[in-house]
Amino acid sequence: MADITGTSGLAWHAWNKHGRCSGLSADDYFAASRAAFDAVAKPPVLRQLDAPIRLPARVIEQAFLEINPGLSADAITITCKSGRIQEARICLTRDFEPRRCGADVIRDCRMQDALLDPIR
Repeated sequence: MADITGTSGLAWHAWNKHGRCSGLSADDYFAASRAAFDAVAKPPVLRQLDAPIRLPARVIEQAFLEINPGLSADAITITCKSGRIQEARICLTRDFEPRRCGADVIRDCRMQDALLDPIR
């Protein structure tokens, strides 16, 4: 799961925070996590960066919307922390279809000069 979560420690954290309450076994939880990850196309340009760049966070959201025709603006939120783009949160149904995010998730980053590090 490190290719999705970043590290095995973050995968363990996800299991402890979300997986244990899901009613799924660890194997099934991680299989569902991978299916959800695979259900969303990632903008290729994000993998082509070789140095950090500054850009409006909405540019990242727009890149996801353009490559995922079934995705709407209310189903994705880009988060920032300490001046950096932290993550793209995409809300999906249990069948991995895009759905409107809940009020507790919709916290779009409004930074005009957020730093985006290259994605490895």
